[in-house]
Amino acid sequence: MIKENIYTLFVGFRKLGEFKSILEAKKFAQNSNLAGAFNLICEHYRDSWYVFKSEIENDEN
Repeated sequence: MIKENIYTLFVGFRKLGEFKSILEAKKFAQNSNLAGAFNLICEHYRDSWYVFKSEIENDEN
């Protein structure tokens, strides 16, 4: 039986949600208009990146 991967997205220690794909989670993070340290975690996968407040402000203009 193949176990489906669930990717959990955090900004800081705040859980933003669980997703079935990396792409779905990263799109959610991009559209969240949140700044800070993002962490995407799964059983055999881990990714982290930082979004600065100035990056969000530039996207809104």
